[in-house]
Amino acid sequence: MKAQILHAIGDLRYEEAPEPVLKNGEVMISVQAAGICGSDVPRVYETGAHNMPLIPGHEFSGIVESVGTGADPALQGKRVGIFPLIPCGKCEQCKKGNYELCRSYDYTGSRRDGAFAERVAVPAANLIELPDNVSYEEAAMLEPMSVAVHAMRRGLKAAGIPDTAGRNVAVIGAGTIGLLLTMFLIDAGADKVFLIGNKETQKKRAAAVDKDDVIEFCSTRETEPAEWLRSRTDGGAD
Repeated sequence: MKAQILHAIGDLRYEEAPEPVLKNGEVMISVQAAGICGSDVPRVYETGAHNMPLIPGHEFSGIVESVGTGADPALQGKRVGIFPLIPCGKCEQCKKGNYELCRSYDYTGSRRDGAFAERVAVPAANLIELPDNVSYEEAAMLEPMSVAVHAMRRGLKAAGIPDTAGRNVAVIGAGTIGLLLTMFLIDAGADKVFLIGNKETQKKRAAAVDKDDVIEFCSTRETEPAEWLRSRTDGGAD
């Protein structure tokens, strides 16, 4: 198969790669879409990966091409999104469900071969089946979307409120995850989202998803954000 292989820092080559070998509980994914994460750029050009040579790519979606021993045969042919974190399942944090704190985790695209390839092996437990109205390109964003959802839940818990319906919310940072978070907040019924960013492109992207004039954008290049926010709220966002 063809793949982008990182041999060393700055040495990324598009070339033939060995076919993945399925382990127990894994499935083979035919990659249909893959995103380039902000962490992929320094991984390739500045810091390298934990193990090299390595195929990067952890934001992706695809089709289950084959099913290995210990995985459900019904997954064959399914359209899926994939979560890249592979917790050990045995440590104390895993037993508590705090998988992101696992001390012995694996990770697709940084510790093991990822999705900048035609095919990739992943644990069946890391799949989420896609409804027909979700495209492969959209599903490739499931991992950064989950970060946005996590931030939203943590924010609600910290504020001691059950939901964002009718509230005004400040989002600091208008990159990909900040914009995804803003979209989720709008969908959840936020009355106003005060989005703080520093690029004209961010302002344009925010305007493109703002169908009901919910977003107010603050450019930190032009305005002091704390004073800006206080001037538009009763002492600050909810």
